[in-house]
Amino acid sequence: MLSLQLKTRSNDVKLSKNFRLEEFVPRIVYETWGDNSIWFIDKRIVDIAQFFRDRYGLPITINDWHTGGSRQRSGLRSFNSGVGAPMSQHKFGRAIDMKWLTTGLHMDDIREDIKNNQSTFLSCGLTTIENGTDTWIHADCRWTGLKRIKFVSLY
Repeated sequence: MLSLQLKTRSNDVKLSKNFRLEEFVPRIVYETWGDNSIWFIDKRIVDIAQFFRDRYGLPITINDWHTGGSRQRSGLRSFNSGVGAPMSQHKFGRAIDMKWLTTGLHMDDIREDIKNNQSTFLSCGLTTIENGTDTWIHADCRWTGLKRIKFVSLY
């Protein structure tokens, strides 16, 4: 018989230099699966988050429920969450919505940097960015078959 320890929570699962597991999953997933929540996150999206953090040298918020914040659907989302598109890459663990809590940094400037440096961003695993978001950047690593970054519209 297979035995899983679903609620093992070490509270220190670092996925990269600056990111922890809880930042990529909602509270209910972490409370149910604990450290095994890592199973639901594509490593490429963690690498992408770290790339953005390193490139701009500024802290990024994805989910912050674990530190008392309200954000918990900016990484993985359940298929019945009702947030986002029905087949959102968030539901496959391949997307994040990043916020920078720094004044003076505009999301259009980040999009422009991505447009002007597509090969650099492609090399970190980024394939898709959402247009039209003023307060966050949606990034994902879906397979597109393209040799350029795909810019999609919100919903």
